[in-house]
Amino acid sequence: MATTEIDLEVDFMDMTTGRRLWTRIEDGRPGFVPVAGRHVTVGCEDAEPAVAKVVSVNADGDIELEILPGTVESHRDLLALG
Repeated sequence: MATTEIDLEVDFMDMTTGRRLWTRIEDGRPGFVPVAGRHVTVGCEDAEPAVAKVVSVNADGDIELEILPGTVESHRDLLALG
């Protein structure tokens, strides 16, 4: 199995019932630039990575995400668009 590069570190425990989550630009890998509407890989050390849609990015570097259900592999087509 290939290793998945994580774009943003997140804490899945903070996810809302609507599958929304906030993180900060500082939690991104070096060189990562979040763009609203794009899909990214997210994860933490105690959970499997997931794919999220960047909903918004504000001037303070706060990033709103919508976590998609399913595996990273099931969303490879969305990541390829990006």
